[in-house]
Amino acid sequence: MLKPAGRLVDIHPTLAPTLIEVHQGGRLLFAEPKPDHFAEGCAQADNALARAVECQLFAVERRGQFDFLTYAPSITELFEYIAQTNAYNDSPHDEAESAREARLTARVEGILQDTGEGAEVATHETALIALMMPIR
Repeated sequence: MLKPAGRLVDIHPTLAPTLIEVHQGGRLLFAEPKPDHFAEGCAQADNALARAVECQLFAVERRGQFDFLTYAPSITELFEYIAQTNAYNDSPHDEAESAREARLTARVEGILQDTGEGAEVATHETALIALMMPIR
């Protein structure tokens, strides 16, 4: 909700896939795209903002992008956290996607065990941020 003449701050992921990464001591040891990606939602957000500018409802005052990482000690805990934060998602269950996620989970757990103490897993997303001011 915006108050009349209020500024809009938009933050949403880019079309780039979310990466699952393994880090240890400041080093990146592994990175692979997460099997599910909500590219359609990201594209819809991009289009909605472009339409608001095109219709001269808002003008972009500032725009940027940033990396957003979420760390966990295990891939299982990371996926549990993601499931909780995406509880609103009611898209149908995809068996092939679940199988890819299970294979990724096994690979990451193996890397974490082989790497030893101090290794952690993370999601790595790139997000867009824009400050938009009303024109009318």
